[in-house]
Amino acid sequence: MRKIAAAVFMLLVLAGCGNINRETLGMNKKAPNEFMVTTRPPLSLPPEYDLRPVVEPQQQASDDKDLSEGEEGLLERLSNSGKEAD
Repeated sequence: MRKIAAAVFMLLVLAGCGNINRETLGMNKKAPNEFMVTTRPPLSLPPEYDLRPVVEPQQQASDDKDLSEGEEGLLERLSNSGKEAD
């Protein structure tokens, strides 16, 4: 009687595992696609990484034609205050 019960139990267990395939259990091997594998060169820093680019000072255009009286007065006061500091 025990042998029959054990056999029926084993059949039920195996029937419950019917939807599990070899891929789910990890039994299939997946080879990489040899055409998708590429080698990349290692990352490297340029030899002059610490150098900063040279920034030349920009000169302001002295177009006083489009300035209003208030702006001209402000520029005049600013230029006079710079001379007084020297």
